[in-house]
Formats: sequence, C-alpha cells, structure tokens
Amino acid sequence: MIKFRHLPTKVNISDLARQNCRQMYGDDLSCLMFESVKNLEEKIPSAKKTNFIKKTIDALKPVKEMSINISSNKYGDFFVHSNLKINKYNFESSKIPFDFFETLSTLKNFKTIVAKTKDDILSKVSVFNEFRNYPDKVKFFD
Repeated sequence: MIKFRHLPTKVNISDLARQNCRQMYGDDLSCLMFESVKNLEEKIPSAKKTNFIKKTIDALKPVKEMSINISSNKYGDFFVHSNLKINKYNFESSKIPFDFFETLSTLKNFKTIVAKTKDDILSKVSVFNEFRNYPDKVKFFD
C-alpha cells in the first residue's frame, strides 16, 4: 500500500466571486463569509521531522492534495467544485451551486455541498482504479 504525503486542504475563492459577494452583501459581510469558508477545514498539525532519513523518505512519497474552489458567474450565482491531486493525476468534481449568504449563519449547507463534491471525486477515483487495474474491461462493454 502506498503511503501519501498529505498536504493541507486549500480553499480558493475566485476574483469574480469576491467581487460579486462584495457587490451583493457589502464589504463587512463578505469578509465574514470569506473567513468562515476559509476556516472550514481543520488544520493538520505538522509533526517536525528531525531525522534526515525521514525527511528524504517523505520528500520521495507521492503527494495527495485537496483543493476546494469557489467560483461565480456574471449573474451572481456561486458554485463549488473540488480538485484532488494524487501525484500526477488530477480528479475534478462537477460544479454545484450554493447560496453564499447561508454560510454566514451556518456552515452546514456549505459542508454538505463540499461533501457532495468529495463523493463525486471518490466515484471518479474508483472508476479510474477499476479501469487501471483491469484494462481489458473496456472490451466487455462493446
């Protein structure tokens, strides 16, 4: 079993989403919303590696990184989609719309949407692993 080097989850908010949020809700509310979304994921405490061999082994491990992206269109609709990078492979979820104003009062709605994007990514990873382990499986579908 391959062990991955886990990087902390990144939350990216696009410039258009920031601009639309400021226009719709004002500067004060938009700052509160951005902070509540940025602090959604728990911080992973980093253990200090004092041993040189452990540092080099960790540097050679494949990297697993999750990022949550919040974007918007010109009409003021907000969307969430996630990316999961495992070494050289990138798995992307579909965009799911959400109401940004609800994140201020409660993060439950936003957490469920992020969970949906993670489930979408996991289903894509499982299909990828299935076809990677059994490459001749495509022949059976013809």
